[in-house]
Amino acid sequence: MSVIGIDVGKSFLDLAAEPPIGALPRRVRNTADGVAGVIGALTGIAPELVVLEATGSYHRPLLAALVEAGIPTVLANPAQVAAFRQARLGREKTDRADAALLARFGVVHGAELRRATPADPLQARLRELVVYRDGQVAERTRLRNRRHAATFGGDDWVRERLAADLVEVEARLKAVTAEITRLLAELPEAAILLAMPGVGIAVAAAVLAYLPAAVWGNAKAAAAYAGVHPRRDQSGQRDRSRLSKQGHAGLRRYLYMAALVAIQRDPDLKTFYDRLCRRGKPKASALCAAMHKLLRRMMGRLRAHHTAQFAPELLMAA
Repeated sequence: MSVIGIDVGKSFLDLAAEPPIGALPRRVRNTADGVAGVIGALTGIAPELVVLEATGSYHRPLLAALVEAGIPTVLANPAQVAAFRQARLGREKTDRADAALLARFGVVHGAELRRATPADPLQARLRELVVYRDGQVAERTRLRNRRHAATFGGDDWVRERLAADLVEVEARLKAVTAEITRLLAELPEAAILLAMPGVGIAVAAAVLAYLPAAVWGNAKAAAAYAGVHPRRDQSGQRDRSRLSKQGHAGLRRYLYMAALVAIQRDPDLKTFYDRLCRRGKPKASALCAAMHKLLRRMMGRLRAHHTAQFAPELLMAA
């Protein structure tokens, strides 16, 4: 099995193969020309799998080019790669060693890794908008805290500037929220989620932006991606279950806020939450269970929508 590992950096792409391939370039620049050269080399080699590690935004041009060229590609979870390195007692941490590690990771786990698919432009833009909004919300919180601290003997000019900065952030938040709302109107899945108690514009946008489109409607995969599935911790006489948290922290934050609202407005979810509390579950644990249940309900609605959408096509094909 020929697997290529590519360590993606801001300036360079480092490549390694398992087993080694002499024609493979060792390092190229992470530019349009460099990416084109990698695609040309890999097209001639025809590897069974290429493994990249998610690196913020630096991997995006290469990933898009690989998928467009039809080269089987996996975007590996950094946590999985780190655990694999630790299991192999890796002592060397260089770009070249990381590329070789990714190649070996693909050989061992390639069969169970999800292949990358072409990104939906609408979802990609929605994700950019949600990430931008998250940044503005964090900036608003920072400015509010600084303005509050400045009221205790702070400089008048600084307080005025902080107030002006806060007005600008509020305006940017209003603008990006309006753009997100406009974009959601083009996604039929958004209307399905917005009809549920506790799910507003921000929550629906986060779910559809952060969850890969491939898992929309797949409750188990969505719960694992968000890290809201239960994790059992059993050893000797100790046996407990807690939230996994091995998933997307940003998505979990939105689900937490949605669950807080849902247990107040959704009678079924409130009954579920109250029943867990009566059984002795801490309120935090009961709320985490409500997050899990709410996300599974969302995925159930999306699955039903997609089934109804494609049912006529299946009947015509039969």
